[in-house]
Amino acid sequence: MLGFVAHRALVPLAETDLFFHLKIGDLIVRDHAIPFRNLFSFTYPDAFDPDLCWAFQVLVSLLYRAGGFPAIVLTKGALIVLAALLVHLASRRAGASPGAAAIAVVVALCAADQRLVERPHLVTFVGLGALSLLLASVRLGRGRLLWLVPPLVLVWANFHAGVFLCAIVASMSVLGAWGAGRQPLPGRQLVLIAVLACAATVATPAGWRLLPYLAWHTGLGATRNIEEFRHANAYSDPWFFLMMALCLASALKLRRAELERILCVAVVAVLAWRSVRFVAEWAFLATPLVALGLDAFGQSLSSSRWRRAGAVMLCVIVAVTIGLERRGRPRSLGLDPEVVPFSGIAFVTEHGLRERLYHDLDVGCYLLWEGWPRYRVFQDARLPAYPDAFHRALDETPLDPAAFDALLTRYGVDTALLNEPDLNMRAGSFDPDRWALVYREADALVFARRLPRFETLIARFELPVRMRFAFVGGSHAEPMRDPPARSPVARCEWDRRVIAAWFGEGDPERALDARVAALEHECLTRSEEADVRFHLGARAQRAGQLVRAIGEYDQALALEPEHRAALENRAHAKLAIDPFGAIEDFARARSK
Repeated sequence: MLGFVAHRALVPLAETDLFFHLKIGDLIVRDHAIPFRNLFSFTYPDAFDPDLCWAFQVLVSLLYRAGGFPAIVLTKGALIVLAALLVHLASRRAGASPGAAAIAVVVALCAADQRLVERPHLVTFVGLGALSLLLASVRLGRGRLLWLVPPLVLVWANFHAGVFLCAIVASMSVLGAWGAGRQPLPGRQLVLIAVLACAATVATPAGWRLLPYLAWHTGLGATRNIEEFRHANAYSDPWFFLMMALCLASALKLRRAELERILCVAVVAVLAWRSVRFVAEWAFLATPLVALGLDAFGQSLSSSRWRRAGAVMLCVIVAVTIGLERRGRPRSLGLDPEVVPFSGIAFVTEHGLRERLYHDLDVGCYLLWEGWPRYRVFQDARLPAYPDAFHRALDETPLDPAAFDALLTRYGVDTALLNEPDLNMRAGSFDPDRWALVYREADALVFARRLPRFETLIARFELPVRMRFAFVGGSHAEPMRDPPARSPVARCEWDRRVIAAWFGEGDPERALDARVAALEHECLTRSEEADVRFHLGARAQRAGQLVRAIGEYDQALALEPEHRAALENRAHAKLAIDPFGAIEDFARARSK
């Protein structure tokens, strides 16, 4: 089980939020103070930033100094393994068998998979595991262990705002115990412990700012469409719903005997369903209940033979899963090479396009870590550090180029870097009359506003392509035959770029049309014109227009008499018109 957990945790770092935590941690270590300001953005540099995880930020800063990204990944793996071990021990202390507890942990890890990343909630996983183990011991008659809750909360609160789950779990456990006729400690002691725990919750540099921060999350769905704040659904989160089914079956089977755990799991399940960012926390919390339910349903199979068989099956399943999932995966524990579009970032940096650069949230996290204080960012993933009006504007502005350009103009943006261009809805929101596409690769697009200071850059790099986006099919490129009115690219150079663009799109027929246009503009060399005439002849020949094909081949041969392919094709075309003349053409072609 622990091998499976380590396998899921030890993967290359691909979590972009880590970068702003790293930067803030560096500042705290350097200045011995938390900024509490949105220092890194040119849109709202003085906005308040409610930093509630300063201890985690200092931790990752020190880890990076000691061992780079691999040190952070290894620490993440250690925290996840520790959390899994704690909930396994909590399940065992609650009365579950080793096999049932291990299976429950494996299912929980699968449900939590999307959240096994380098972020402060790792400490919440450990906190929930420790709390589950503590409450399981309290239920066995060790009520004095509840005095450990306040110090646990104090450490937890300085690492992550998920400490609020401690209050929910502890209070539901006490209510459940009373409902089942049990009281772990006298009422006065419970009240004192609750008061100390509440005080510890706000005993952080952020203090009471935790409360408005938590309240802010209740309206987040109306401000930004963020993946981790969506409702859970069976298509995207099948393991969550599988574990929900196991919890429901366990609750119906155990009922009053496990009322405390059922209450805790039920309350946090509402949070997890409403926002998938809480699915992992809920899965760790629900593990003991699932383990107890598995044991309850497997009582008839509790012989030593069946237990040994179950252990062997679990080992085989875990080993096969690890083998299949590890095949083809990078073995490095450093930075994932695809975490951000590194080549696009290098382009905008090299060519001076980062001063007022639009970009997406995840890229902004990396840019502020790598570039501040030399450069500031448009936005990053510290959502509370930006006004709600800013979030609403970004999500509610239509994809129409004019509307989006007005938004960017409001914030003084004159360049843009879009990652994942095939899926990025804003890829088609840049009007070529106002914006030039100067960089295009599979992982990024770069646009520059048509301003005098970018004229030389645009003349050198502009691509004759207009991006379009559709919800069915994603983004696609449309090469533009004629340059925009404000483009500094010369006509002949534009034609050559259009030809290359159509070849890049895998459409040789339209590339040929572009070459014909270049021929009309007298932009081709004698050899290039001969090649165009040859391909026009081949097109006519495929269409059965033999006379026209022969005429095109004649023009190609007049420009380049040694063009053997034109001679051969001309001979084939003449077979149906002048067989004896075709023999002479075949002879000439063979002589070449």
